[in-house]
Amino acid sequence: MKRFLLVLLLVTVSCDKKFKAPKPDRLIDQSVMEEILYDINLLKAVNSKNYKILKDNNIQPDVYIYEKYNIDSLELRQNIAYYASASLKKSKEMEQRMGLRFEEKKLLIEKRIDDKSKINDRKDSLRFLNKKSTKDRRK
Repeated sequence: MKRFLLVLLLVTVSCDKKFKAPKPDRLIDQSVMEEILYDINLLKAVNSKNYKILKDNNIQPDVYIYEKYNIDSLELRQNIAYYASASLKKSKEMEQRMGLRFEEKKLLIEKRIDDKSKINDRKDSLRFLNKKSTKDRRK
């Protein structure tokens, strides 16, 4: 029973609707924060799919973000907490815009891959025709 009450108390306190992270000393503009989160998610995706790319290029994701945006880890954490707790609506909007950007990038990459594949197919068909015409000439 004591454990149940303790868990109930913790859930009640952690779900307090009035909780709002304090405004950081150096608040990052929302559009810049969105860029930072986009870059973080992109680097996480690259890291999970092909770690070797980052390693070969000597890129450490955290350090890259800190240097690119001239921030430190504490500043980043404070701003993430602030934006996450400030407004659920704003956080969802930022997340949706990032999702759209990822979808646009995905479509662009798929198009480039498709275009490259078509070019390679043309080259292969030309090679085939060249080989065929060479054989015909020999006969």
